[in-house]
Amino acid sequence: MPLSNDELGDYLASLERILEGDPAGQDAALGSYRHKLEAFAKTGDHEPIEVTLRLLGTAVGGQKRWQTPFRESGILAYALQGLSVVKHTDPIAKQCLRVIGNSVADHDANREFAIKDLKHITGCLASPDLRTTALAVLFNLCNDFDPAKAAVATLRLDATISAYLVLDRIPEAGLDYATDLLTWTTGNLTDVQFKDDVSLETFKSLLNVALQYDEDHYLEYVAILVHHLQDPEFQQKVATPKMLDDLVVLMLDLEARLEPQEIEDVFQELATSKDAENTTSEEAKVLLLAQLIGSISAASSTDAFAQRFNIRSPVVERLESKLRAPWDSAFPSTICACVMLGNLAMSDEVCVDMVKIMELHLRLISILRKSNKPALLYAAAGFMRHLTFPEANRAVLADAGLMEACCRLLALEDPSVRGEAAAMLCKLVTNNFHNIEKVMYETVGEDTNTADAEISADTVIFIYLVEQALVPSAPLPSTTMKNSMIELGRTLVAMLRYLGRPNAEKDVEAVQIQILQLPLIVKPIAQLVRQRFYPEARSEGLLGLGLLAQTLEGAAYIADEIKEDSKLLEAIKEYANTTDAETSQQVSSSTPASRDHQNAIVLLQALQNNAVRELQEAVGEVLRTSRVTKWTEYSRIRRSLSKNWDNSWRRPSGDKSVVSSPVRSVVSPGRGDTAWRRPSDASVLSPGRESPGRLRDSPRRSITDFPARRIMDLPVRVGDASSVTPSKIRASMGGIEGSAEKAKESAEKVKDSPAKARLTGKGMKRTNTAPG
Repeated sequence: MPLSNDELGDYLASLERILEGDPAGQDAALGSYRHKLEAFAKTGDHEPIEVTLRLLGTAVGGQKRWQTPFRESGILAYALQGLSVVKHTDPIAKQCLRVIGNSVADHDANREFAIKDLKHITGCLASPDLRTTALAVLFNLCNDFDPAKAAVATLRLDATISAYLVLDRIPEAGLDYATDLLTWTTGNLTDVQFKDDVSLETFKSLLNVALQYDEDHYLEYVAILVHHLQDPEFQQKVATPKMLDDLVVLMLDLEARLEPQEIEDVFQELATSKDAENTTSEEAKVLLLAQLIGSISAASSTDAFAQRFNIRSPVVERLESKLRAPWDSAFPSTICACVMLGNLAMSDEVCVDMVKIMELHLRLISILRKSNKPALLYAAAGFMRHLTFPEANRAVLADAGLMEACCRLLALEDPSVRGEAAAMLCKLVTNNFHNIEKVMYETVGEDTNTADAEISADTVIFIYLVEQALVPSAPLPSTTMKNSMIELGRTLVAMLRYLGRPNAEKDVEAVQIQILQLPLIVKPIAQLVRQRFYPEARSEGLLGLGLLAQTLEGAAYIADEIKEDSKLLEAIKEYANTTDAETSQQVSSSTPASRDHQNAIVLLQALQNNAVRELQEAVGEVLRTSRVTKWTEYSRIRRSLSKNWDNSWRRPSGDKSVVSSPVRSVVSPGRGDTAWRRPSDASVLSPGRESPGRLRDSPRRSITDFPARRIMDLPVRVGDASSVTPSKIRASMGGIEGSAEKAKESAEKVKDSPAKARLTGKGMKRTNTAPG
């Protein structure tokens, strides 16, 4: 029978007196009130239940000392059970939530107890009247309590809240609770949960919410999205036209909110190498934009992106406009544009279109020649390196000023930027006599500024490259990045390889003469042989020395280098002294070991024939003691290679008495000019590896082109050295011709160059792990 008004008044008055007193020792009294609540429920008298729970919720909210008595007396259990039996429309449900929420606030024992009925609490979110209160209860339950965060993650609270957010069904008073709960839940998802379809739908909903630009919670939504995007598998999933376009819109919006100094901080944050003097920004907007740019760039390196996007995709065109802006108004999003377009430049056809139709190379070159932001330079250089892969592009790019831009980059301190510049130069001279001539006869230009007073705008590119190859560089932040010393050495070998190939369609003798006027050329190539970290580059160095040794001058340079450092001869001996098992297969095998062995034997024979007398004895001893260098074996090697022999590398001295080792007896590792395609299993920042059987130029990093007017190659200059060399340049090169003393002085000067300060930082873009 329901209580009368007087009875209800007396009942509530006695409860209020208890709640106003000391909580200590009130367990029995509270227990009696729990029994009364159960009795009211049996009789269907809901009014005293509601009023009682209201008083209890207010009391524990005002004085936390009631929290433990509420649990021990069964009041908390009653409120939790009440959520499972009453309808959400019943006012009692809200009072149960108040008792629970205030009882668990900062009380781990009560939280542990309440987790058992977590489903009943989250079920209240379905009621518009209870949603805000339920969010507050869940906030109190999870705040600084990891077991509760893990429990709501198991129930996928992130999906529930994001669905209500995108439908605008969370009241303003509950938004703060909702965003915090979203953050905690997302951070506690398991790997399996993180990769399931529920997470993808949650991400889509939250992306739509972020694009509604709620100023109070905007950065929190972006942070949750960025957290999802850190996972490589998730990047594959978001590489769809709709989602990637929305992410780019979000990136551009966040970028527009930053102040000029914050924009500079983002550039610094994205740099592959960090200057110790510049502290990392702690501004949330700066960090989030840097991470968002990195995540979108990584998504554009996935197989899913390659399959679904092309240069006409709306999101690509949106970012292309950022690249076409003047270089001095570039934003951090320009980095993303370079990476995304570069990741589309994975075929010769697209790359040629990008140069000859879209003319993107002109914008990239302006950035490379003028910008001082390492992160932007690295991204632009990576994109441009992809454009150098088609042979049809190389002369066009060089004539547009790319060589001068690369020379400018080599003078900078950032090791990753220097490495990309050197790699571009290597591609430009590969199989391109027009560009080789530019290296030999043209100057570095006004954009190149170095601390070396002897380097000026009138310095010949060839001399500059040789000297830069000997300048110590700061350590690379990642072993996947290009090493400038290695790439410049490979550049010189690529030039020698082209000039020494059989049936050359160009008159290369004048260039050969000019190359041999610089004794210092042997040092960068010898460096390739000495180092052990890049095995393919080591093989190329062996090839380069073999090509040089075919001439008296080149052999003399190598001899001087061996005298200066005997380790070079030891490195060559390693290749010459192969095992018997390797020897038995060397003629028919095309493995790198067999190729290198043959090149080493030919190099040693050329040195014995052409080098100075004191070296002949040492080289002869190596040949005699080699397990496989009986004359009959050597003859077999030469016979197997005789079809490739050629005398196009003529010795400028005119002495034809030594002809036993023509240049083509040096086995070329291969030019690697095939158009690389993205491998199907490519991961972020890691394109396909090279085949171990051939030395190829490194495949393009996952980073594109249009057709414009067709630019014809300029006519190649031919004739003797004097006819093609400007007098000023010819004089500068003639000054070092035949001077061993000056070569030694040059070498010592390079060695004394101070090593650049060690830079630290993380890498952002993906590149090939193979050193070549």
